[in-house]
Amino acid sequence: MTREISESKKKFLKDLNEWYDEYDKKFPEWYRKRRLKARKVYEEFEASGAPIGKYGADVDLMEFNPFLAPPRKTIESYEDLSKVGKEMVQTVGQRPDEKERTASHIQHDTTPAYLKYTSEAERLFSKYPDGLVVMDIDEAIIKYSWLERYVTRLVPLSLDKYTAWNSAYSQRGIFVWVKEGVKVEWPLQTCFFLEQARLGQLVRVLVVAEPNSHAHVVSGCVIQPECETGLHGCISELYLKEGAEITLSYIHNFQKKFHVRPKVGIRVGDEATFRSNYIQISPVESTQLYPTVILQGKNSRASLRSLIFGLGSSDIDAGSAIILSGNGARGEIISRSVVTDKAKVCLRGALKAYRANTKGHLECRALLLSDKAKVNAFPNLHSRSSEAELTHEAAVGKIAEEELYYLMSRGLKKDIATSLITKGFLDTDIPGLPAVLKAEIQKIVSLTAEEIM
Repeated sequence: MTREISESKKKFLKDLNEWYDEYDKKFPEWYRKRRLKARKVYEEFEASGAPIGKYGADVDLMEFNPFLAPPRKTIESYEDLSKVGKEMVQTVGQRPDEKERTASHIQHDTTPAYLKYTSEAERLFSKYPDGLVVMDIDEAIIKYSWLERYVTRLVPLSLDKYTAWNSAYSQRGIFVWVKEGVKVEWPLQTCFFLEQARLGQLVRVLVVAEPNSHAHVVSGCVIQPECETGLHGCISELYLKEGAEITLSYIHNFQKKFHVRPKVGIRVGDEATFRSNYIQISPVESTQLYPTVILQGKNSRASLRSLIFGLGSSDIDAGSAIILSGNGARGEIISRSVVTDKAKVCLRGALKAYRANTKGHLECRALLLSDKAKVNAFPNLHSRSSEAELTHEAAVGKIAEEELYYLMSRGLKKDIATSLITKGFLDTDIPGLPAVLKAEIQKIVSLTAEEIM
């Protein structure tokens, strides 16, 4: 069934397409064709009345203009950020002093405001000249013709209305290429900073990890406090070749009138390992995410962990999926959520086994701190082999009274006792993280747990 697109939306799309016709001239032909195709796919979704995606709250994407923001100033270092800016980026795992980081990147609305290798990278390049490439993704697509094999492959532009929208109208993002055998000791930090109200910040992240390479990307997404509403949408595609190890930690801190739509696709090769850590620490209007990992290679591994604070009237639909198709593949999904106020949280998880000698574990746990909050858990196990081993646990409940009374009997006030139990519930002992990053994430989670009490 099709419906007529309103005249106001037709006008908006006309203006949008004219602006992007000019913006896209710099790209190679293959990429321009894909973006034009994405426009048509989006318009087909819009005419059919389709929602933004399969899960989560529906959003009218045309309420958030992708080219609304003016150009922003570039900076020479994190120290050039305002005092408030520095405070905000630290809430999402960024280090303004850039110590124990290999590279730093900031995108301010749609402007690539900062990109620099740190002093830590000097040692890396002395051992591996040209062993690491970190650059704006639009510039990478122009420079490297071989990216045609990678862009829009793991997250197809026709997946849903949102992916078509992002694929057609994204601006900027980050490209990380870790060359064969290169071990990047310290994390790469990238920050997507949103200041322009009603902006649709649409970005892309592409990571290509060559055989036996190692790296950790810390992606923080945050807003200027005066920015009351907007949409942050990111499509991330990660390719791990034989023996590679990649960890992606992404931390979100937005506002109660923001919509957040990260889409993530990962392909893992032989003997390769992927880890992800997703942390949401603020109220939002809506969030929907469903990172999907394809364990394609022999003895490939994946661990997906999420820590979610459901605050205010947030509508959060958070899921993950692991497809176990390689011989000896192993995967785990672990979700923790603390839900309070009037928030609504759906925790989804799926394990799909297509080979014998594969194992997967799924765990969804939520702690309710309000009678008005709601949580649903949807574990999904699917196997085409009787020899695959898939397990799951799901638990939703309130703090046990005996635990609370025990701590209060030791002299703690109720709110402090509740905060301690909440911190224990949100276990942040995440395997594979550098000690310094574990401490940073623990601090963020602890501060958030204290603030909601």
